[in-house]
This record gives sequence, structure tokens and C-alpha cells, in this order.
Amino acid sequence: MNKRIFYLFVILILCFSFNSFAGERTKLFVFPAHTVKIEKPVKGDILVVGKDIEICANVDGNVSAIGGNILVKSKVSGNCVSIGGGIHISGGKVEGDIVSIGELFGKNRFYLLLLNTFFWIITIGFGFYFYGENIKENAFEFADDFIRLFFFGFYSLIALTLLSLISFALIKVGIGLILFLFVFAGFFAIYIFSILTIFCFFGDVVAKFIKVNLPDTVKMLLGLAIYQMLKFVPLFGFLSFVVLLSAAFGATLYSRFGTFKSWFGLPRFWGE
Repeated sequence: MNKRIFYLFVILILCFSFNSFAGERTKLFVFPAHTVKIEKPVKGDILVVGKDIEICANVDGNVSAIGGNILVKSKVSGNCVSIGGGIHISGGKVEGDIVSIGELFGKNRFYLLLLNTFFWIITIGFGFYFYGENIKENAFEFADDFIRLFFFGFYSLIALTLLSLISFALIKVGIGLILFLFVFAGFFAIYIFSILTIFCFFGDVVAKFIKVNLPDTVKMLLGLAIYQMLKFVPLFGFLSFVVLLSAAFGATLYSRFGTFKSWFGLPRFWGE
């Protein structure tokens, strides 16, 4: 399992690192400066990242676009796949399957999705390296007392929002700026830790469902994938995000970032 993940990671790095790759069967474009026009017959597969593809000559292979549209004016013997764009047939023919998931969110949101995913991958790396055990402890508390932590986190979010508005209103005063920075820094830290807790929880659920002992980092990445997909479900996704974030927020505050130490020596609201 670990070797397969490693090999897949290496392949992805190679695909996204080189600007062009020419072989007997494959023609690969990565991050071109303008729309890619295929004006001569190609024997192999075509991949374009970030721009559109215009097929004006026969392609004996598959055509894929990530973050771009595919315009087919000639014959494609393989499949056409577009992620973050659309596929348009204009006098051409696709003999294989046509798959397009760009209609869900479009180009701009696709790029934001890539940036957001990259940010969370980096955050997972740093967060789990330094606070892996704390995140797992917090995820366990999150699942163990979900309802109570949801209400605790929900009211805490409201209180922090009101406090941030008050501090923003007093920002012209010296203490208002200090209070605003303090609230913002605290909220950001709790938010990041709470989201990592949700990733860990999702990963644990998947691992138990498939009955496979996955590495912790793989669980976190699976949790990230589920989290990103959930965000694109119109109403249910938003409501689920609010509920999960509130409960994770409450777990982070209650467990004090997974350490289970008291805040400023104050007693806990309920027992261990």
C-alpha cells in the first residue's frame, strides 16, 4: 500500500514538473502560455493543465484537460476528460468516453480549489509532524462527545465573532487593535486545528469502513479529499461544514488543542 502511494506521488510530481515530454506514444503539455491547438495528427495521449485544448487534427489516444475546456473539431480515438472545464464537439467525433466535471464549479473555483488543497496539504504536513498525537486525541474527543461539543463550539463561535466585532469597532483605540490581533490570532489557530481534527476524523471513519490499517498521513489526506468534495454539495455541504466546524471548535477549546490541560487553571465544564 505504501509503495503504491509512493509511486503515484512520484508520477504526479513528474507530470507537473516538466513543461513538455515527447515520446513515441505520448505528447504531454503542462502549463502552456496559451490555448493548445493540435493541428497535426498525434499518436498518443495529450494532457494540458491550466489552458484550453483545440483539437483540429486526428488524435490516436486520450485527451485530458485540467482547468481548461476541450474543443473537438476532429477525431479522437480515445477518451476526453475535462476537470474544471467543459467538452464541446464542433464537427468532430470522440470514439471513447466523454467525462466533464467542470460544470460543477468552473475554472476560477477550480484554481481556488487547487490553492486551497495545496495549503491544506502543507498544513497537514507541518501540523501532523509537530502535533500529530494532539490532533488524534482531539479527533477522538470530537467523535466521543459530538452533541455536547457542537453546542459548546457553536456558542463559542458566536462569542468570538461578537468579540471580534467589538475589537474591530475599537480598533482606533490602542487596546482595540491589540484585542483585535489577539482574537484574530486565537481564532485562526483554533480554526486550523479544528479543520485538521475533521480531516483526522474522516480518515478514521474511512479506515474503519474499509477495514485497512492506513498510515496517519494517508488518513489525513483522505479526510481532506472528503472535506473538499463535501464543500461542493449546495446546501447539505454548507450545513455539514457548520456543524462539523462547531463540534471540532468545541473539542479544540475543551481539550485545549488535544492536551486536556485546563485554561488558566479554570475547572472544566464537565467531567473527563
